[in-house]
Amino acid sequence: MDERGPTDAGGGEDHPLAGIVDRWEAVIDDMEATATEYREQGWEVVELHPGDVTPLPPARGGDALDDDRVGLDVLVPDNEFEAVESAAADATFDSYEAYRAQAGSVVFAVVAIEATADGRAVLVPLYYRAADAREMTRRARERGSLDLYVRPLADDRRVVFTQEAPELILSETAGE
Repeated sequence: MDERGPTDAGGGEDHPLAGIVDRWEAVIDDMEATATEYREQGWEVVELHPGDVTPLPPARGGDALDDDRVGLDVLVPDNEFEAVESAAADATFDSYEAYRAQAGSVVFAVVAIEATADGRAVLVPLYYRAADAREMTRRARERGSLDLYVRPLADDRRVVFTQEAPELILSETAGE
C-alpha cells in the first residue's frame, strides 16, 4: 500500500476495490482538490488516506450482531492518525459535507468534517460494498447517525466523528 491507499486491492478479488481501483484514485484526487479549496480559504486541513474501510457492525462473523458500533472503521497510517488526533484534541467539529458516488455495488464518498470556529477540516475518503453495509445502514437510519472510527494499525486509539445526517454517506441500495 502506498500513501494513496489500497492500489492493488490487497484483499484480492474479494476486496471492494478489485477491478475499480481507478475509481478510488479519482476519489483521492477529488479529496486533494477539495483540500486545496479549503486551504485557499485559509483553513487548516488534515487529509486521510485509508488503507481499509470496514462497515460496522461487520457483515460477516459471529460478533456482527453483538457489535454496538454503527459506522465505518477507517484504518489510516500512523502519521495521519497522529495528525487527526492532534487536530481533534482541541477543536469542536460542528458540521460536515459529504460527496457520494457509487460504482456498481461499491459506494465512494469524501467527507469533509469541519471545525468552523477553528477553521479546521478533516477530509476522509471512504469506500465500502453496499451489500457489506446492510446492517450498518439499517442501524444508522434507525438511530439517525453514523460514526466514522478513524484509527491507526495498532487499533489502540480512535478518533470518532459522528455524522448526524447518515443518508449523505449511506448507499441508497444498501438497506435493501
